Amino acid sequence: MATLKGKSISSTYQNLLQTSSEVNNTTLKKVETGSGTPTSMRLATDKVEFTKVGIGTSDLNPDGLLHVMGVSAGSVSSDVSANQLTLENSTDSGLTILSGTSSSGNIFFGDANSNKSGQIYYDHDGDYLGIATGGSERFRISNNGDLTISGNLSQSSERYILEEFFHKLPYKDINDTEQTSINTAITSHTKNVRIVTQAINLGASDTHQITLTNDLIYPKSHVSAVLVDTSVDIADNAMVNVMVHDVEDGSCKIRIGTNAVDIDSMTFTIQVVVDPHIDSNDSWATTGVNSNDLLTLYPGTEPGIRITTGGSNNDQAILYPKISNLGTGSDTNNISAWRNVSFYSQYQTHFEASITTFSSIADSAILCGMRDSSTADNDALSIYENEDDKAYFLYATSDSLGTLTNNGNLHFIYSISGVDYVTDLGIVVQASTVYRLKFTFDESRRISVFVNGVQYGLTSTPTTTTAGGVTQSNNKAKSLVMTSNAGIVPVIGIQTLATSNAFLNINFVKVSRTIQ
Repeated sequence: MATLKGKSISSTYQNLLQTSSEVNNTTLKKVETGSGTPTSMRLATDKVEFTKVGIGTSDLNPDGLLHVMGVSAGSVSSDVSANQLTLENSTDSGLTILSGTSSSGNIFFGDANSNKSGQIYYDHDGDYLGIATGGSERFRISNNGDLTISGNLSQSSERYILEEFFHKLPYKDINDTEQTSINTAITSHTKNVRIVTQAINLGASDTHQITLTNDLIYPKSHVSAVLVDTSVDIADNAMVNVMVHDVEDGSCKIRIGTNAVDIDSMTFTIQVVVDPHIDSNDSWATTGVNSNDLLTLYPGTEPGIRITTGGSNNDQAILYPKISNLGTGSDTNNISAWRNVSFYSQYQTHFEASITTFSSIADSAILCGMRDSSTADNDALSIYENEDDKAYFLYATSDSLGTLTNNGNLHFIYSISGVDYVTDLGIVVQASTVYRLKFTFDESRRISVFVNGVQYGLTSTPTTTTAGGVTQSNNKAKSLVMTSNAGIVPVIGIQTLATSNAFLNINFVKVSRTIQ
């Protein structure tokens, strides 16, 4: 460091010292070098002014008027349109505004016409965040998450959006029932029943009768039964009559006869619909091991629907986009947008669902997300190793659906061409709790995950390296690049892992994608 010994103030910096007559002069004076060259500082008795100030910037030039740096963020600088104040760090960086408990912290935006046309503020007395435009509040979010907006809320016209709030109950796809003995009873607790009889000779004076046991049937139910197919062509002069009678609580009878013309041996396929005037959901159906339509209902005190498993170990209830309206389970064309619009990863697909856990979540597994469309239509939830492409949340109190790090926690699982990546999100799943589960694919086909609005990081370590998955400390970490053109569809399901029923409330499901 150079020494000032033997130097005079006038030969180093001028205007640093003031005479007695200048002490009370509030006019800013330039601080100059000894040779009279102005510096970037001006002084007065009550103020000081700098052209630029860098705090912690070392030998770097400040990006703007005030640049506060912890550690350089790298080869980046502030945009010239917003560089009056720059806060920089190599990790998290931020600004804290501390206010009184009954006051507010404010950021105002003004111009020559108004000094606070735009405002962002937090009111500590009311405990809410507000945003104002044109000097008036337009947006407020309270401490319990309630959102109030003044004006119209518009969705992006650049995305294709599907939403399901279950104003109509989903039922099982048409349920095939093989009738091995024509004059005996069959049981199917489903709204849509397809009965295939054994091969029978229908004589001119013969009738055959089937008793259908179905707890969806009530004494005043309207039950429709129609002939939809036969194994052999019926002669031109013959007619098969199907009628329903003796409708009572839990059952009805279906009679088959002819118009006094003998009909050779053949099987008859009869479609039965219980209360067809009560519409089923156009886009969604239920399935699962030992599932039936009695187990899907409106919970009453809560929005959405409740799906319930049977009471045997590993029984399931699964909600998924309807496969077919034709009853064959094979023709999947033009069923609904949920089934027939592709939500590939390259379309920046967003998935979101709100579920509410039941009062007991012991001995159960909950799956929510998007599964490989080639396996999602199966009757069962499968262990995650069995699907090539998927992205879903999983909670399971045992490893019945695949090995998990901690069976009390919520996990996220994604797969790329059969390689599985499991992240323990560190969220202990609680009973009687609402979980808003969301994930998004970015333009690089990488997934970001959110639970109740909070982002959680994803692992890039496969289960072949760490069985059961790992935790991720970086909450911004995304998945690896997902496979393009991989068909995945939304699925939500619950499985009981004991000899007792398991329950799950589903409040809504949403998916969206880019137009192109």
